[in-house]
Amino acid sequence: MSHISTRLLVPLAVACALLAGCSGPVRTSSGAVGQADSVPNSGTASKAGGLPAQTDESKTGTVPQAPVGDSQQVIRSATMTVVVPDVIQAATRLRAIALGHGGTVTMENVVSGGEKSAYAISTVVLSVPADQLDTALTDIAAIGEVTLRTIASTDVTAKVADVDSRISTMRASIARIRDLLTRAGSIAEIAQVENELTARESELESLLAQQKALAQRVAQSPITVTLSRVPVVQPPSAPETGFLAGLKAGWHALVVFADGLATVIGALLPFLVALAVVAAPVAWLLRRRLHRPRSTGGASGDGDATH
Repeated sequence: MSHISTRLLVPLAVACALLAGCSGPVRTSSGAVGQADSVPNSGTASKAGGLPAQTDESKTGTVPQAPVGDSQQVIRSATMTVVVPDVIQAATRLRAIALGHGGTVTMENVVSGGEKSAYAISTVVLSVPADQLDTALTDIAAIGEVTLRTIASTDVTAKVADVDSRISTMRASIARIRDLLTRAGSIAEIAQVENELTARESELESLLAQQKALAQRVAQSPITVTLSRVPVVQPPSAPETGFLAGLKAGWHALVVFADGLATVIGALLPFLVALAVVAAPVAWLLRRRLHRPRSTGGASGDGDATH
């Protein structure tokens, strides 16, 4: 009796195992095929909304989420204003400081030479590893007199975790869409799935670019250094005395007087010319009236004498 029971139970257990193993894939396959088959029967508008619902990770509940890192992600930056006696030497030392801390100079605008170079402002931007920021600032402060120093910190831990999670979700979504592409039967289904796949891959590339930019900003800290030059004040020279000094002073006074007189004459000359143009005809008319002969009076006198 026990032998007969054993022979009946073994095949029954094997059959149950086979049914349990096949039930999951059969339901998944039928669901995917059923939704794919419903696409051509639902029209163009339903095609645009059917396939994204198949790949919507919010409805599946099976997409693995990226774990949030325990370490805090902070972006740090600094600015400094330093007064130095020589801008060129200071810029050279800044380049050496950047290289010494494993960084580099990303921007440099140094003004030197010329009469107004003492009042010009030069700017050098360094990029150093985040863990070297404090020591780099200490070395920069040694090149001159620091008049301004600021440090800014921004916590981007949540943003980094969000981008990482979205990348993981998007990769899983792309994998499912590619699986649908292998099951698509008609040309319309293939075109629809390919369009969706292209859009998801483009979004994934954008997320990867954001992830890379955030990683670089967290890993590297920029330092903006503004360099200004100390004006050199020369001591006043002793006054010169003696005959030659007096002669030089007198000649200088004469030159200044002549220069001033020439300036005054040059300023008055246009007015004198205009006055001469107006006064010349008036003077000519007055002179003519004054020298006109009195012929009428003389003739009448002669006639009276004759009578």
